[in-house]
Amino acid sequence: MPPISSDARFLGIDLALVWREIRQPWLHMHRWPLLSWLTPDTPVLLLQADGGQALWLGTKHQTETTAIKARFTAIELPEDLLLRRRLVMPAIAEADIAQAVALEAQSISPFAAQDVALTYCAQALERGSIEVEIVLASRKQIAQYLTEKIQQTQQLQTMQGSAPEVWVRADTSAPMVLSGYGESARRAYATRRRHIGYGLVLAACALLAVAAVTPTAQLRLRAIEAVYAYDDIAQRAAPLVGRREALLQSTEQLGALSEVLAGRIEPLRVLETLTQVLPDDTSLQVFKLHATKVTITGTTANASALMQLLGKQPGLHDVRAPSAAMRSGAAGKEIFAIEFALDPLLFGVVGAVVAPAPAAEPPQPVAISPSANALAAPTRKNGPTFGRSSPQVAPQPAAATEKPAP
Repeated sequence: MPPISSDARFLGIDLALVWREIRQPWLHMHRWPLLSWLTPDTPVLLLQADGGQALWLGTKHQTETTAIKARFTAIELPEDLLLRRRLVMPAIAEADIAQAVALEAQSISPFAAQDVALTYCAQALERGSIEVEIVLASRKQIAQYLTEKIQQTQQLQTMQGSAPEVWVRADTSAPMVLSGYGESARRAYATRRRHIGYGLVLAACALLAVAAVTPTAQLRLRAIEAVYAYDDIAQRAAPLVGRREALLQSTEQLGALSEVLAGRIEPLRVLETLTQVLPDDTSLQVFKLHATKVTITGTTANASALMQLLGKQPGLHDVRAPSAAMRSGAAGKEIFAIEFALDPLLFGVVGAVVAPAPAAEPPQPVAISPSANALAAPTRKNGPTFGRSSPQVAPQPAAATEKPAP
């Protein structure tokens, strides 16, 4: 089994190198034209080695110094304290350039390793190569020069807070900065301003997002509130809805019951109507009721007249005789069987309207016997007799007269 290496590799690929290649462009994202305005250059007052002053704004030398107030100060080192060297190499990553410069400085530096102050700048050349200018100096000599410069310059004596930066003039570019002095304060200030700019941009984007999302969010909130309100109303109305459903069911049941009862005939009402309609000489022996059909059997003086009488009554229709009437020899009456249909609206159990009774026939005069002193009782119309003949009213005998005594 091969030993486990501490190098981050996958299938022979140096992952650290891949990560560095990916990360390197994003380190200088603040220099992109789209984002460079978020980190404006900070003005720096440069105290030159020849005793003059110059104002630098980033990599640009400013000729008008009255309108710009420098926040930081830098001191330029004289050429007698510097050791310069130029290198031409292929175009490589910035991290690789720094490693190459460090190796070259070790080979050419006359100073001890801990005493070396190093800076460089790279310029692109034609055919894909770069030229690197390397500047070396002794930190001890720099410290001695700064002490003398501060004592000679009133402006440096009044400085409070940060120490001055140490710059080296380059031949073909802006001044180069030696690390390890006051440049950290300026870079921290620039980083802080950049973060503030990023924060403002993010806040503006958040406000725009909120402004864009707010109408949709309001509609959603209103929809949610409407759903909650509907649920609340539904819960409060649930008992009423239940009662309404029960009422509807009861109404449907009552309607169905009414339909059932509407088709049912009330026998007593039919008998009452027959009692009022049938003449006195008619007696019923059989009364059958099946649904809305009635069959009656009995005796009467004239069966045809009886059928006509029944056909004229409200609520009675389809009057017919299933069989011919037969005359009874003893009483001189006809034995009949008549069928007819009933109107449920008049004879039904529910909502029936009682048929009006026919007009009573005028009473027949009763003959008076010449020998009678009292009047016979008039015949009273009591309707048909079921199962027997109609009773005959006989005249009462005359009272005897008492003769006077001689």
